[in-house]
Amino acid sequence: MVTLGVTYHVVMVVSDPRWVWYGGRPSLDFVNTHRDREGAGVEHLNGPGDLADWLQAADELPAASAGIDADLLADAIELREAINAGVVAAIDGKPAPAEALQVLNRWLASAAPKPSRLRNTGGRTVLNAATVERADTRQTLGYLALDAAQLIGTDLRTRLRICPGEHCGGRFLDDSPAARRRWCSMQVCGNRFKAAIHRKRQQRA
Repeated sequence: MVTLGVTYHVVMVVSDPRWVWYGGRPSLDFVNTHRDREGAGVEHLNGPGDLADWLQAADELPAASAGIDADLLADAIELREAINAGVVAAIDGKPAPAEALQVLNRWLASAAPKPSRLRNTGGRTVLNAATVERADTRQTLGYLALDAAQLIGTDLRTRLRICPGEHCGGRFLDDSPAARRRWCSMQVCGNRFKAAIHRKRQQRA
Protein backbone atom coordinates (compact mmCIF):
# COMPACT_ATOMS: atom_id res chain seq x y z
CA MET A 1 0.00 0.00 0.00
CA VAL A 2 1.43 3.37 -0.96
CA THR A 3 0.26 6.67 0.47
CA LEU A 4 1.44 9.62 -1.56
CA GLY A 5 2.83 12.53 0.44
CA VAL A 6 2.85 16.15 -0.63
CA THR A 7 6.67 16.33 -0.47
CA TYR A 8 7.33 13.74 -3.18
CA HIS A 9 10.35 14.78 -5.27
CA VAL A 10 12.59 12.55 -7.35
CA VAL A 11 15.46 13.46 -9.63
CA MET A 12 16.29 10.76 -12.13
CA VAL A 13 19.15 10.48 -14.59
CA VAL A 14 18.42 8.39 -17.66
CA SER A 15 19.90 8.23 -21.12
CA ASP A 16 16.66 8.10 -23.14
CA PRO A 17 16.29 11.59 -24.69
CA ARG A 18 12.50 11.21 -24.99
CA TRP A 19 11.91 11.60 -21.27
CA VAL A 20 12.45 14.56 -18.97
CA TRP A 21 12.32 14.45 -15.18
CA TYR A 22 12.18 18.06 -14.05
CA GLY A 23 8.48 18.03 -13.16
CA GLY A 24 9.13 17.27 -9.50
CA ARG A 25 6.18 14.85 -9.39
CA PRO A 26 5.51 11.73 -11.48
CA SER A 27 2.20 13.04 -12.85
CA LEU A 28 3.92 16.17 -14.18
CA ASP A 29 6.69 14.11 -15.74
CA PHE A 30 3.91 12.09 -17.36
CA VAL A 31 2.31 15.26 -18.77
CA ASN A 32 5.74 16.22 -20.10
CA THR A 33 5.80 13.21 -22.40
CA HIS A 34 4.05 15.67 -24.74
CA ARG A 35 6.37 18.64 -25.01
CA ASP A 36 6.26 22.09 -26.62
CA ARG A 37 2.52 22.23 -25.94
CA GLU A 38 2.34 25.96 -26.57
CA GLY A 39 4.18 25.49 -29.87
CA ALA A 40 4.12 22.79 -32.52
CA GLY A 41 3.82 20.00 -29.98
CA VAL A 42 6.06 16.93 -29.75
CA GLU A 43 4.38 13.63 -28.82
CA HIS A 44 6.54 10.90 -27.31
CA LEU A 45 3.83 8.33 -26.54
CA ASN A 46 3.29 7.13 -30.10
CA GLY A 47 2.75 3.46 -29.35
CA PRO A 48 2.19 1.00 -26.48
CA GLY A 49 5.92 0.37 -26.31
CA ASP A 50 6.57 4.03 -25.62
CA LEU A 51 4.21 3.98 -22.63
CA ALA A 52 5.92 0.82 -21.35
CA ASP A 53 9.31 2.46 -21.76
CA TRP A 54 8.23 5.58 -19.88
CA LEU A 55 6.69 3.65 -16.99
CA GLN A 56 9.81 1.55 -16.69
CA ALA A 57 12.10 4.60 -16.83
CA ALA A 58 9.95 6.35 -14.24
CA ASP A 59 10.27 3.34 -11.96
CA GLU A 60 6.49 3.27 -11.53
CA LEU A 61 5.76 -0.19 -12.94
CA PRO A 62 7.49 -3.45 -11.96
CA ALA A 63 6.63 -5.13 -15.30
CA ALA A 64 6.49 -2.19 -17.70
CA SER A 65 5.11 -4.02 -20.72
CA ALA A 66 2.39 -5.98 -18.93
CA GLY A 67 -1.07 -5.49 -20.41
CA ILE A 68 -0.32 -2.41 -22.52
CA ASP A 69 -2.14 -2.30 -25.84
CA ALA A 70 -3.50 0.41 -28.12
CA ASP A 71 -6.67 0.80 -26.04
CA LEU A 72 -4.76 1.26 -22.79
CA LEU A 73 -2.42 3.71 -24.50
CA ALA A 74 -5.43 5.76 -25.61
CA ASP A 75 -6.81 5.70 -22.06
CA ALA A 76 -3.42 6.73 -20.68
CA ILE A 77 -3.19 9.67 -23.07
CA GLU A 78 -6.72 10.71 -22.11
CA LEU A 79 -5.60 10.64 -18.47
CA ARG A 80 -2.48 12.61 -19.28
CA GLU A 81 -4.47 15.32 -21.04
CA ALA A 82 -6.94 15.49 -18.15
CA ILE A 83 -4.03 16.00 -15.76
CA ASN A 84 -2.68 18.73 -18.01
CA ALA A 85 -6.06 20.45 -18.17
CA GLY A 86 -6.26 20.44 -14.39
CA VAL A 87 -2.73 21.81 -14.08
CA VAL A 88 -3.35 24.62 -16.55
CA ALA A 89 -6.61 25.54 -14.82
CA ALA A 90 -4.88 25.59 -11.42
CA ILE A 91 -2.14 27.86 -12.75
CA ASP A 92 -4.83 30.17 -14.13
CA GLY A 93 -6.55 30.18 -10.72
CA LYS A 94 -9.60 28.37 -12.06
CA PRO A 95 -11.35 25.10 -11.18
CA ALA A 96 -10.46 22.10 -13.30
CA PRO A 97 -12.70 21.56 -16.33
CA ALA A 98 -15.61 19.21 -15.65
CA GLU A 99 -14.45 16.79 -18.37
CA ALA A 100 -11.00 16.55 -16.78
CA LEU A 101 -12.53 15.87 -13.36
CA GLN A 102 -14.62 13.06 -14.80
CA VAL A 103 -11.57 11.38 -16.29
CA LEU A 104 -9.46 11.81 -13.15
CA ASN A 105 -12.22 10.64 -10.82
CA ARG A 106 -12.81 7.58 -12.97
CA TRP A 107 -9.16 6.61 -12.57
CA LEU A 108 -9.17 7.43 -8.86
CA ALA A 109 -12.26 5.32 -8.24
CA SER A 110 -10.88 2.31 -10.09
CA ALA A 111 -7.39 2.45 -8.61
CA ALA A 112 -7.90 3.15 -4.93
CA PRO A 113 -9.37 0.73 -2.37
CA LYS A 114 -11.10 3.68 -0.75
CA PRO A 115 -11.95 6.06 -3.61
CA SER A 116 -10.42 9.49 -3.77
CA ARG A 117 -12.45 12.17 -5.45
CA LEU A 118 -11.90 15.63 -6.88
CA ARG A 119 -14.62 18.25 -6.69
CA ASN A 120 -14.99 21.93 -7.41
CA THR A 121 -15.99 24.10 -4.47
CA GLY A 122 -15.50 27.73 -3.53
CA GLY A 123 -14.04 28.55 -6.92
CA ARG A 124 -11.26 25.96 -6.73
CA THR A 125 -10.63 22.23 -7.03
CA VAL A 126 -10.12 20.24 -3.81
CA LEU A 127 -9.18 16.63 -3.10
CA ASN A 128 -10.70 14.09 -0.75
CA ALA A 129 -7.62 11.88 -0.50
CA ALA A 130 -7.16 8.13 -0.22
CA THR A 131 -4.43 5.59 -0.84
CA VAL A 132 -3.74 3.65 -3.99
CA GLU A 133 -2.27 0.22 -4.49
CA ARG A 134 0.10 -0.31 -7.40
CA ALA A 135 -0.03 -3.75 -8.98
CA ASP A 136 -0.70 -3.58 -12.71
CA THR A 137 -0.54 -0.94 -15.41
CA ARG A 138 -3.99 0.49 -14.80
CA GLN A 139 -3.37 0.77 -11.08
CA THR A 140 -0.09 2.49 -11.83
CA LEU A 141 -1.92 5.00 -13.99
CA GLY A 142 -4.37 5.42 -11.12
CA TYR A 143 -1.37 6.20 -8.92
CA LEU A 144 -0.44 8.96 -11.38
CA ALA A 145 -4.02 10.24 -11.26
CA LEU A 146 -3.85 10.41 -7.46
CA ASP A 147 -0.51 12.18 -7.60
CA ALA A 148 -2.05 14.75 -9.95
CA ALA A 149 -5.09 15.10 -7.68
CA GLN A 150 -2.80 15.88 -4.77
CA LEU A 151 -1.33 18.72 -6.81
CA ILE A 152 -4.43 20.35 -8.26
CA GLY A 153 -6.69 19.51 -5.32
CA THR A 154 -4.50 20.91 -2.52
CA ASP A 155 -2.57 24.11 -1.79
CA LEU A 156 0.25 22.73 -3.93
CA ARG A 157 -1.73 24.11 -6.88
CA THR A 158 -0.17 27.50 -6.13
CA ARG A 159 3.27 26.10 -6.94
CA LEU A 160 2.44 24.64 -10.32
CA ARG A 161 4.32 26.29 -13.17
CA ILE A 162 4.76 26.21 -16.96
CA CYS A 163 8.26 26.83 -18.27
CA PRO A 164 8.37 29.85 -20.63
CA GLY A 165 11.41 28.47 -22.48
CA GLU A 166 11.27 28.42 -26.27
CA HIS A 167 9.90 25.10 -27.58
CA CYS A 168 9.47 23.87 -24.00
CA GLY A 169 6.30 24.57 -22.02
CA GLY A 170 7.27 21.93 -19.47
CA ARG A 171 5.00 21.57 -16.45
CA PHE A 172 6.72 21.49 -13.06
CA LEU A 173 6.23 21.95 -9.33
CA ASP A 174 8.09 24.96 -7.97
CA ASP A 175 9.84 23.58 -4.91
CA SER A 176 12.06 26.62 -4.35
CA PRO A 177 11.86 28.19 -0.86
CA ALA A 178 10.66 31.54 -2.21
CA ALA A 179 8.39 29.98 -4.86
CA ARG A 180 10.14 32.00 -7.59
CA ARG A 181 11.44 29.25 -9.83
CA ARG A 182 10.89 30.23 -13.45
CA TRP A 183 12.51 27.55 -15.57
CA CYS A 184 11.97 23.81 -15.84
CA SER A 185 15.75 23.53 -15.58
CA MET A 186 18.41 26.19 -15.24
CA GLN A 187 20.78 23.85 -17.05
CA VAL A 188 18.52 23.80 -20.12
CA CYS A 189 15.96 26.57 -20.59
CA GLY A 190 17.55 28.88 -18.04
CA ASN A 191 20.93 28.72 -19.78
CA ARG A 192 19.32 29.13 -23.20
CA PHE A 193 17.63 32.29 -22.01
CA LYS A 194 20.87 33.66 -20.58
CA ALA A 195 22.71 32.85 -23.81
CA ALA A 196 20.02 34.60 -25.87
CA ILE A 197 20.27 37.73 -23.69
CA HIS A 198 24.06 37.66 -24.03
CA ARG A 199 23.84 37.44 -27.83
CA LYS A 200 21.42 40.37 -27.96
CA ARG A 201 23.75 42.48 -25.82
CA GLN A 202 26.64 41.64 -28.09
CA GLN A 203 24.62 42.57 -31.16
CA ARG A 204 23.65 45.93 -29.65
CA ALA A 205 27.27 46.58 -28.72
